[in-house]
Amino acid sequence: MAEYYQSVTRLDYGVGLLLKLLDDKKLADNTLIVFLSDNGIPFPGAKTTLYDAGLNLPLIVRKPKQKAGVVSEALVSWTDIAPTVLDWCGVKPAEAMRGKSVLPILEEPKPKGWDVVFGSHQMHEITMYYPMRMVRTREYKLIRNLACKLEVPSASDLWESPTWQGVLKRNDDKMGVRTVKGFLNRPAFELYDLAADPHEANNLLANGKATAKPKALAAFEALSPKLAEWRKATNDPWLIKDKHE
Repeated sequence: MAEYYQSVTRLDYGVGLLLKLLDDKKLADNTLIVFLSDNGIPFPGAKTTLYDAGLNLPLIVRKPKQKAGVVSEALVSWTDIAPTVLDWCGVKPAEAMRGKSVLPILEEPKPKGWDVVFGSHQMHEITMYYPMRMVRTREYKLIRNLACKLEVPSASDLWESPTWQGVLKRNDDKMGVRTVKGFLNRPAFELYDLAADPHEANNLLANGKATAKPKALAAFEALSPKLAEWRKATNDPWLIKDKHE
């Protein structure tokens, strides 16, 4: 954790140097600045997962003459970054390009039409096959584990980390609020009430869809078609599994 904080500190210092250079070169007034991260924190249960710790990433956008200090509740995907840059450059994105520019909503705390986001994970390394798909709204998250019969593999850096090795050596039952067994062996579907369960420890479909409470079942029935439609629209190569399993 100390090494992670040190990395964040170095990054913050480096970004500061870059911003100062833009000011010194008098380029700040015609430069769009986009700051983002590529994955969640590098700890088991975060990086390489579709839990919020793995996909709730920093995004700071600064446009010249933009109102400062606005924090937006828009659910944005990294597929929106390319359309944003093209919009800034005055280039119309190709029709096949997914995502949309965030420039029109930079000064809106609660913009309309930005209330759902999708996520995909295939593998982190060639030996880490575990495809997952996700749809998230402000209230719920649905994860589809397409290889749920397998134990969840670990990226080499996460496997070797003192955090995970400590869990193994102590034979811990839990890792934070999540059980180690549940983390390694996941069902086909995971559904979480993000307001009541922000740590995503209580799968509302843990005992299957047939035994789910009415509210959870309604959320599943609302999100499942959205996820299926998105998978078809993105030509998900794992769609064939739905026909045979």
